[in-house]
Amino acid sequence: MVGTVSQVTGMFSSPAARNPQTGMMRAAYAGLGYRVEYLNLEVSSLRLGDAVAGARAMGWLGFAVGEPHKRAVVPHLDGLAESAAMIGSATCAARRGDAMIGENTEGWAVLESIEEFMDPEGARAVVFGAGAAGRAVSVELARAGVRAITIVNRSRSRAARLAGLLTNIGVDSVGVVEWSDTFRIPALTDIVVNATPVGGAKEGEESLNLDMDSLSSRMLVADMVLNPHDTQLLKEASALGCDVIDGIEVLVNQGALAIRLWTNADADTDTMREALIPALGALAR
Repeated sequence: MVGTVSQVTGMFSSPAARNPQTGMMRAAYAGLGYRVEYLNLEVSSLRLGDAVAGARAMGWLGFAVGEPHKRAVVPHLDGLAESAAMIGSATCAARRGDAMIGENTEGWAVLESIEEFMDPEGARAVVFGAGAAGRAVSVELARAGVRAITIVNRSRSRAARLAGLLTNIGVDSVGVVEWSDTFRIPALTDIVVNATPVGGAKEGEESLNLDMDSLSSRMLVADMVLNPHDTQLLKEASALGCDVIDGIEVLVNQGALAIRLWTNADADTDTMREALIPALGALAR
């Protein structure tokens, strides 16, 4: 339980100036009535170990980990939670006694969003991307009991490595598709997740190399792209009547999960969303 003494959490990343989460996290703490600070800190790769040691020494409740540190932070931590160990990276660390234990909330946040619409156990999923986000999402879907996962990725070898992990977790059927041509989503798919940056402003691309006509209203569609959050994929899916999850929802859930890990409290996600949206608008300008 967080008491009256001010506690500290924060984010270690580089560049830190593009992090839109600070206001969202502070609003969440204020809504809970907790005197907890959230610091957005520029931490270079060379100083990452020092930052972790400092947070540990100063009694921080924990910290979030942004790019480019999600894999590099692992040897500086005192251990990893089970899913983070499978994924091989950490997006936050939480104090447990005197130790800082790494957690990966990226795929977990997507899973929580999916569970607001459906029980994923026994479902069939298509995941675009086998990088850090794709790996995190796929592992959490596997742990939730998804029966079949198709990984669509530009690098077949990276997708094949992820497929091996998912098979070991216990997914009944894992498919790998080298993403060199326009992809058609199989008709019986229940869950579609874009875990790549394609479709975002940085990519300069309008949409995924995907046959949008292969979407159907039975599918739940999630896109982790944050800017813009109303991607072409989600527009097409919404028009068909699909349930959709955007990057804002995923980022809010990530923040709420971090606060839960740090304080054992459930933050108000509506408050967090209201604080996040103007911050994203400011970054887009």
